[in-house]
Amino acid sequence: MAREQRPGSDEIVEQMGLWFSGLGVQRSAGQLFGYLMVCDPAEQSAADISHNTGLSPASVSSGTRLLVQMNAVEQRHRVGDRKTYYRLRSDFWIDMAASKMRGFEHLTVVGQSVRAGGGLTRTEGVDEMIEFAEFWQEEMPKLAERWEQRRKSQEEEA
Repeated sequence: MAREQRPGSDEIVEQMGLWFSGLGVQRSAGQLFGYLMVCDPAEQSAADISHNTGLSPASVSSGTRLLVQMNAVEQRHRVGDRKTYYRLRSDFWIDMAASKMRGFEHLTVVGQSVRAGGGLTRTEGVDEMIEFAEFWQEEMPKLAERWEQRRKSQEEEA
């Protein structure tokens, strides 16, 4: 059976695939993520995902495994049902940003070490990276708190 065209939804699926691909993550995982952003109901089985996106069962399997490892997607099980269902983690975005900053912090430590070694003749680029990382280390907890407050207030209004 051919999959149904979904105006708007297809665009999200495709754009998330391209965005993830730009991050070095397989495009199909991004498409899967995009689908989980807009699907109804929010929880979908691998077969549902494959049917509704046109992704192969193998792509769905590897994509869900990767997205679960990235903490972008969570697995759910229902009593009396052997299928695994997938849904987006609601706190993925802030976790992803914090995770990227932790990786950036590692580069900053390396930069500080190299700069302290005194072997560089020009340090402007390294200095800016260190300054930027220090700025984000200060700001990230504030942003996470503001994000959580915003989400809570939106839930209360709904």
